[in-house]
Amino acid sequence: MQLYSRRAILGGFSALALPLPVIAADQPLKIVFPFPPGGSGDSIARLFAEQLHTRLGKVAIVENLAGAGGRIGARAVKNAAPGEEIALFASASQFTLQPHLFRNLGYDAERDFVPLSQVMTVDLALAVSGKLPIHSVHELIDWMKANPEQAVYGSPGAGTAPHFICGEFGRITGLNLRHTPYKGTPAALPDVLAGRVPMYMAFLSELLEQHRDGGIRIIATAAGGRSSFLSQTATLKESGIDIDASGWFAFYAPARSSRQSVERLGEEIIAIGRDPEMRAKIHAMGCEPTGTTSDELQRIQRADLDRWGPIVRVSGFPIED
Repeated sequence: MQLYSRRAILGGFSALALPLPVIAADQPLKIVFPFPPGGSGDSIARLFAEQLHTRLGKVAIVENLAGAGGRIGARAVKNAAPGEEIALFASASQFTLQPHLFRNLGYDAERDFVPLSQVMTVDLALAVSGKLPIHSVHELIDWMKANPEQAVYGSPGAGTAPHFICGEFGRITGLNLRHTPYKGTPAALPDVLAGRVPMYMAFLSELLEQHRDGGIRIIATAAGGRSSFLSQTATLKESGIDIDASGWFAFYAPARSSRQSVERLGEEIIAIGRDPEMRAKIHAMGCEPTGTTSDELQRIQRADLDRWGPIVRVSGFPIED
């Protein structure tokens, strides 16, 4: 898969045979969030919409186009009419994991979009029920070896990053882990709290409240460095499990957008993402603010795309059309 730089993509606009339509001054900016309403991602998309409304002097709305793990929303942005002001607030999996899972995504993660800015990362957390006598990764491994009939892990869904990370955890440790997929963390929590599913992984922001209340116990995080929210909690790498992964959210524009609109929108999103007040709001939702440039996001995307490939292949997960 060839990687195109932002400069190369934008430069290609001048070679189009027909000029792109002029955008009406009163045309709203549509931000597509390809997941249901609610949660930190949706809330942060709406915070950006409010700021873009002020900075651009035009209405900015968030539209939730959920379904197919975010692919429906991504396709809608890719296929937007020329001249429509539209952006995608995407999760990392749509651009780094799903290309390994589907033969036909309905979009090319690198050719069909211009990266604008990564605005936040979200750590992934490994949790156990607070009722279990498990306080570390090593204790979890020992407990599962002593109780092989209970060597079960849960995830927010099949084909998600937590699913593959836990599968890799089992491969590295030699545990014969069985997967129980759920339709999101809210559906999983009753079983995790009760100890029926002893091992569960999801976004840290989804588990912090239950961890602080004592219902569950986060025993490790998955990124390369410790989380600022749980500085006393070891990473998987520190626990001897060679895994380094995190989630993130970023803004993208369709590749057919006009150069002027892409540059203006990107500049404003980066400025908003670096504003101290916005960064404080993002952090308060359990996420780490970043605010990268377009080129930085492109490098992050490529590195994560390359990282997930071997993990998906060794998992044996069936590739879908």
